[in-house]
Amino acid sequence: MPLRMYRYQNILLIAFALAFLVTPLIRLAAFRFGLLDHPKAHGIHAHPVPRVGGIAIYLAFVIGALWQMDLSEKLKGVLVGSTIIFATGLWDDLFKLKAKVRLLIQVLTLSIMMFKYGVMLDVFENPVLNGFFTALGIIGITNAVNFLDNMDGLATGLVMISSAAILTLAAATHQFWLGYLAAALIGACGGFLFHNLRRAHVFMGDSGATFLGFTLASLAVMAEWSKHLAITVAVPLLILGVPVMDMFLITVLRIKEHKVKNFKQWIDYAGKDHLSHRIQRLGFTHRGAVGLVWLIQGVFCALALWIFPRDDRAGYAALIFYVIAACGIVYLFRQRRRILIRLYKKKSPLRKKTGPPRVVSKTARLKPVQS
Repeated sequence: MPLRMYRYQNILLIAFALAFLVTPLIRLAAFRFGLLDHPKAHGIHAHPVPRVGGIAIYLAFVIGALWQMDLSEKLKGVLVGSTIIFATGLWDDLFKLKAKVRLLIQVLTLSIMMFKYGVMLDVFENPVLNGFFTALGIIGITNAVNFLDNMDGLATGLVMISSAAILTLAAATHQFWLGYLAAALIGACGGFLFHNLRRAHVFMGDSGATFLGFTLASLAVMAEWSKHLAITVAVPLLILGVPVMDMFLITVLRIKEHKVKNFKQWIDYAGKDHLSHRIQRLGFTHRGAVGLVWLIQGVFCALALWIFPRDDRAGYAALIFYVIAACGIVYLFRQRRRILIRLYKKKSPLRKKTGPPRVVSKTARLKPVQS
């Protein structure tokens, strides 16, 4: 096995072991000091649950990434930026921050990472465009992963799948620093996921979810994907496929359903209308909904790996596929009730003609027949 593969393996195992061992300790400390997430209207639990599991993820990731002490300038930037985002999320878990304050801190952190450490897209000739799409992508994915932290294991598993795809591509293209961070992220997510899959056992909180989203998006920006423009756009989009799709879904449907009317309402809105929630309402169990979302992300990542060594034609085909899939998901859930009614009528032609059975009230049945 090449030396670099040993390093990837060591980083992943160290991060996994740390997250696996530290998470129970964090859980006990959370109960001891009252750092609990109490039941609320849009929650999924009926009793208080520790909400600071993100501390274990962060510690495992940083120690794992620093294990080889082989740091590029961009890698330093990602570590600095993700640390600020983690600290902000932890403060929010403990004392609560307004959404606009969190967003402002994310913008300032991203500015430091872009202009001091050079973590920025290199897709367009115009640096302003590169900066704009870097900011849009990283801040968008940071919050998208945070939004998807709505079922046990969902966000952690998604980040783990995407990080595995990034590690595969990093190893194939000898982007060693990128591989170190991806391996640390896989290990940290895997160790925490072992505990997070247990129903309402421990939550990672905003500190963990925003940290994972920010770090994952930064890796996608940090990578050098291809000399072909379509591949450069399609690969990271597919690797981040489900978070991007979920953000698109809730934005379109919230506007269509008149739930939000401006940007402030959008960032403050919290509800059970995400992709995972909507899949569960189709009849899936909690685990079934999580597994299906993971499967969708796995398909997107497999497609990204398949198109990576190919040319622009494959890239454009993948982009078209993704756009059709995203629009199809929006259409499905927008027209869900109408589609189900049509299917019901097709399966029951007799009921379509005669109409639903007449319901007779209890009082009407007891009323004596008059002669």
